[in-house]
Amino acid sequence: MAAGLVLLPLLALVSCAVLSLTAMQRGTAAGWRSGGLAAVALAGVAFASGTPPQVLVASAASLWVPALAVTQILARSGSLSLAAQLATATTVLVAGGWAVFAPESVLAWKEPVQAIVAPFAGQTGIAPEVLVERLLPLVPGILPASLLAAALAGLFLAMWLHAGLSNPGAFGEAFRGLQLGPILGGAALLAVVAVAMTGSAVAAAVALPLVTALAMQGLAVMHGLARAKHWHRAWVAAGWAAFVLLSPWATMGFALYGLADTFMNLRRPAKGT
Repeated sequence: MAAGLVLLPLLALVSCAVLSLTAMQRGTAAGWRSGGLAAVALAGVAFASGTPPQVLVASAASLWVPALAVTQILARSGSLSLAAQLATATTVLVAGGWAVFAPESVLAWKEPVQAIVAPFAGQTGIAPEVLVERLLPLVPGILPASLLAAALAGLFLAMWLHAGLSNPGAFGEAFRGLQLGPILGGAALLAVVAVAMTGSAVAAAVALPLVTALAMQGLAVMHGLARAKHWHRAWVAAGWAAFVLLSPWATMGFALYGLADTFMNLRRPAKGT
């Protein structure tokens, strides 16, 4: 069970990357068609196995629609930063709206949260029931933030593969310039302060997608500075290892790095070195 849960983020990332790559190489219309065909195939597999197809199709759509939408924005604008900004802002509106207008709907997620928490509860030292009660109010932020992470990470992977086939180095240049801007940075700062001071579930729902996106900008800053200052690759590898192995603490650290960059542009001094 635990092993299966660990594989879910990887499967989400790969599926989003495949659809984004299809859209980049064959056009966004082809990407949407591929997503639709994949959903139909998934429904057929679910029906044959006795699983309600609407559950699997809805889950897949919640992953693939954001991934294809952010890819389409990138294709039309040519700006990775703009695509990430619009994806983050939309996710914040969805998360905040969920927390404000339908907070009681999180009760429907109690059983799924219990299933996810159960294999790992022993490692936290907190009773599973208590952990579930703490996490349930955060679902309006956790779920949209997870979908945002899958969409953006899938886009990054697809861009890397696409650039490797057609224009080596293009993805690295775009990723190192990723910038969410001071408006989203300011919103993140206000939301985190509100969570710290009030414990508001609405503020938490808004903060989680913003922190997720800022952590990705923090990674971009790390790559930008490493390139400009000629850091050894081992430092970048260590940063990624920390991000993967030490989350959520490392995620918060990179998010702070990204937040500082939205106001001070930490990469600007590096350009002249």
